[in-house]
Amino acid sequence: MMTKKILIIDDDNDLQEVFPLMFEGRNYELRAALNIENIEGIIADFKPDVILLDIWIDKVDGRVVCNYLKSHEATAEIPIILISAVLIDIDDVNCRPEAIIQKPFQIAEIIEIIEDLTQEANN
Repeated sequence: MMTKKILIIDDDNDLQEVFPLMFEGRNYELRAALNIENIEGIIADFKPDVILLDIWIDKVDGRVVCNYLKSHEATAEIPIILISAVLIDIDDVNCRPEAIIQKPFQIAEIIEIIEDLTQEANN
């Protein structure tokens, strides 16, 4: 079984500690980014199967980052899950993430979405 790679772009230190625990023993490799500096380089180096992207990263709108990644050939096919502490509607996002997860999220929900997205990518 191939290890799936998850890139977590979130400036919440608590979540950066929780995510590795959530995916422990599940055949996932995680890489964390606390900001979007050199995000293209990180993606090119790590080659994530899915990106968990906070809607606000250090005053940067994650929806803008999502649009940017979806509009570039090298990153357009990587599934993006937006994580938001505020209730947002997919129609208000102005980018096309594969999913939006509301904080506080259910661990089982986020794992199920990631497993669905990473299985689709391998089919």
